[in-house]
Amino acid sequence: MRRFAALLLALGLAACARDELFVVLPNPDGTAGEITIDDGKTKVPLNAPYAAGEMRGGKAETAKVEPQEVQAIFANAIAARPILPSHFRLYFISDSDTLTAESLQQYQAVFADIRKRPVYQVEVVGHTDTLGDRSYNQQLSLRRAQAIRDRLVKDGIAASAVSVAGRGELDLAVKTGANVSEPRNRRVEIAVR
Repeated sequence: MRRFAALLLALGLAACARDELFVVLPNPDGTAGEITIDDGKTKVPLNAPYAAGEMRGGKAETAKVEPQEVQAIFANAIAARPILPSHFRLYFISDSDTLTAESLQQYQAVFADIRKRPVYQVEVVGHTDTLGDRSYNQQLSLRRAQAIRDRLVKDGIAASAVSVAGRGELDLAVKTGANVSEPRNRRVEIAVR
């Protein structure tokens, strides 16, 4: 009789075991996406950081898991997540490829973002305001992008991972007429992936 009771307890525990566990992980900014678990009869929406649900015996239901438990259960998957792309804007002194004082400080954030990635691709696109003629502005925008690439390479970033382009006065951040000095248009856009 004891063996039979132990067997029933073991079968009961096995029947209670979860078949699948679903957990919504928080985004870097603390927000969360949403998933819905659907067993054909019941729908369980999960739409908050660390919201959890499970399939148990073919039935969808909510589950309670602590963030530390999630970290332990999904450690390998969490470690394999790619780092999300980043975007930066650096600004230049008028008619030059010299960064403004504020952008010199922001450059450090760009460099730090790239260095934290095991693999990276960096795209640097230069822009100008509408002072000067288009041909000159095209060359200046390319010089700005190349100046940032050269600085990154000097600081240890692989040259082969950095592409540059110049857009001149195309794609203005602030729409202006011709021959307008606009500091927010004198920039490079940096995409890090």
